[in-house]
Amino acid sequence: MRARLLLVLAILAAVTAAGFAVPLSLVTSESRTREFVLSRDADVQRLAGLAEEYVTTGKAGTLPAEMEAYTALYGEPLLVTSTLGIKPLSTGLASNALGVRESLARAIRNQPAPVPAALTPWSPPTVLFAQPIGSDVQVSGAIILAASTEGARADIERAWLLALAAVAAALLIFGVIAHAVSRWVLRPLGRLRLRVRELAAGLPFIPVRPGRPQPSPRAGGPPELRELAGSFDAMASAVTASTAAQQRLVADTAHQLRNPLAALQLRLDTLEGQVDAANRPRVQRAGAEAERLNAILRDLLALARAETPRPPVNESCDAWSMAAERVNFWSVAALEAGTPLTLVKSDTTHRVLAQEHLVQQLLDVLLDNACKYAPGEKVVVSVTAGRRNTVVVTVADSGPGVPASDLGRLSERFFRGGISADRGASNPPGTGLGLAIGTALAENMGGTLHLSPTPGGGLTAAVELPGLPNPANPESVQEGSVS
Repeated sequence: MRARLLLVLAILAAVTAAGFAVPLSLVTSESRTREFVLSRDADVQRLAGLAEEYVTTGKAGTLPAEMEAYTALYGEPLLVTSTLGIKPLSTGLASNALGVRESLARAIRNQPAPVPAALTPWSPPTVLFAQPIGSDVQVSGAIILAASTEGARADIERAWLLALAAVAAALLIFGVIAHAVSRWVLRPLGRLRLRVRELAAGLPFIPVRPGRPQPSPRAGGPPELRELAGSFDAMASAVTASTAAQQRLVADTAHQLRNPLAALQLRLDTLEGQVDAANRPRVQRAGAEAERLNAILRDLLALARAETPRPPVNESCDAWSMAAERVNFWSVAALEAGTPLTLVKSDTTHRVLAQEHLVQQLLDVLLDNACKYAPGEKVVVSVTAGRRNTVVVTVADSGPGVPASDLGRLSERFFRGGISADRGASNPPGTGLGLAIGTALAENMGGTLHLSPTPGGGLTAAVELPGLPNPANPESVQEGSVS
């Protein structure tokens, strides 16, 4: 692709250089031709004035000496003829030479001489200049100058060669720069193409062809880019299919294991009443492990659903209303556990671009986590306006909190952070998937989940979701329990 790119750039550079060099060369040629013509016209007119007495009376005077000196100096022959029968004077130009007769006849008829065309390095070696001698009424003769174009052509050739050399140098410099820039630009693309090809060849669900991947027929452009597009399309399809297969595997595994686990737990519950007292604790521990495994499967199903990509939706809901509904749902169970829930009320509507059931699921995860890890402590829920047209839903507890070293890992799967040592509490039972589910739900709605310590102790979970423009009045906040 670099060769094709350089070829296109070279053609563009050549056309651009020619667009400057050709007009410049033509202007140089016309300027030097004009200088040549003006110089020879002045010489011919001066000599015509000297020859006027000769063509009418035959008295040569200084005319022959002037003609000889001119020819010796410039090497250009002259011819003076008279219409009154006086013998012609010549310094080497014959009257029957090519073009001389026509030029004499035109001058004697007092016709204007044709303007010479612009000279070029390959123009004729001589140009004839004819000047009538006499007045406009009576023409007594004519003078012809066979001017050499060698000097003018040499000057024009030199100027053209300089222009050509300048163009060649400019093209050479441009070529070096273009080559360096093209390598700099295309080197990452080449590495990307090779890397994508390797990834595409190593991913499942792709029919691998021998040799190089074929260019994508749907894309235009160079074959390398079409090959990259084809490999990328195949890789994207493979990643999508692989992600879907993983989610199906988790969901199918959880579904298939739930029934045997339920049957096992039922048998353990039945067996508990039939064993002696010495073996009953073992049966109870086995039942607890079966129940824990069932909870893990339930959370894995919830995580698989939360991580399933969803197309963009145009639905919106009021985040504060959703928070009020979920706080009201959790308040009874939370009060029984000694954990009062408080919702910071707001007179402003905070609408978010999300589906109601997803916001409800996210709030359930955060409230469950707060009630579980902060028993007997206060939990405060608030909904505020964030930056850049966002809405922030915050669930803050005043429980024991977590060590600073564990704070960044709380949303990892199966990670259960330790309780802060200064609060002297123990870890409650759980699967370690709750905040991972919450993070997946928030990201699926186009938001983010931030975890930070609560001032005075505890953990604060703040979810920032995309919101709708709200022209309502500024927020009026007051605290109040929701029951």
